[in-house]
Amino acid sequence: MTSIDRIRLPTPFGVGDVNCYLLPTAELTVIDPGPETADAREALRSGLNERGYSVEDVANVLITHPHMDHFGGARRLADEADARVIAHGDAVERLVAPTGQFEDEQAFFHGFLRSMGMPEDTVETLLTLPESYTDFQSPVTPDRTVADGERLDLGVVLDCVHTPGHAVGSVCYRLRSENAVFTGDHVLPDITPNPTLTTLPGRSDERTRSLPTYLASLEKLRTVDETVGYGGHGDRLRSLQKRIDETIAHHHERKEHIAGMIPDSEPGTTAYRLMNELFPELPATEGFVGISEIVGHLDLLDDEGRLDWHETDGVRKCVLAG
Repeated sequence: MTSIDRIRLPTPFGVGDVNCYLLPTAELTVIDPGPETADAREALRSGLNERGYSVEDVANVLITHPHMDHFGGARRLADEADARVIAHGDAVERLVAPTGQFEDEQAFFHGFLRSMGMPEDTVETLLTLPESYTDFQSPVTPDRTVADGERLDLGVVLDCVHTPGHAVGSVCYRLRSENAVFTGDHVLPDITPNPTLTTLPGRSDERTRSLPTYLASLEKLRTVDETVGYGGHGDRLRSLQKRIDETIAHHHERKEHIAGMIPDSEPGTTAYRLMNELFPELPATEGFVGISEIVGHLDLLDDEGRLDWHETDGVRKCVLAG
């Protein structure tokens, strides 16, 4: 048996603090070291010191997924501690070259968002706003990559469950000895993680179908025996499976709500118009998350054969299938 400890690290993002977990075995393992900011570094250093450790004691740095509030400070920590960095193989290109990945996404999504009915000036705003956030991450090359079903023995045994959807390369770590799963942002106690659109691993010309992928990953995690979840934000999940069921139900309810907003005859509607109707007060900083939400639920309806699409002047509109 081991003990699970949490250090809450501040982030410059609206989501608030990120949870950094410690597995203090013979090899001190850190899960998600937070963003690359002075405040997060100091909080991690202080948290380790309060628990009788120093940065140099860290032997392993595990990354749940390649979002900067979780991995941004991994390289600095690994360099200072001479620690190994471990992540899923699909996360590597985003960890090694996060700025290049962001630029590829900007290029791809410019055309895609225009096809969803978004005006040019709005597209430019949505795709340039995140540029200021790139300072909160440093490129890092994992020393070891893991795959679905792989077992890690780091002085404590962790089983890896590949859970793409919220992010490419998302992985949950099962700690069977503690009846626990470290879920990253795949399952959270108070919010439903947005399956944000991105490009496919190894591709810069095709997007993910993030929400259908996310729901499939939730169904997969439902089958694990462990019942306690430790998410990347918020408090412990006392019933992991119950929260998974709630999250799945939320998305299907929203899918039906959005279906009710779609006309059953031409000229139809665009994803951008649906976003403005569903989220009329959405700030520009949340625009890409908002359009990802709409496109994801349209993907679900599309998979069920409930939509017909037509394109005019490069803009796609949908109607309910007859």
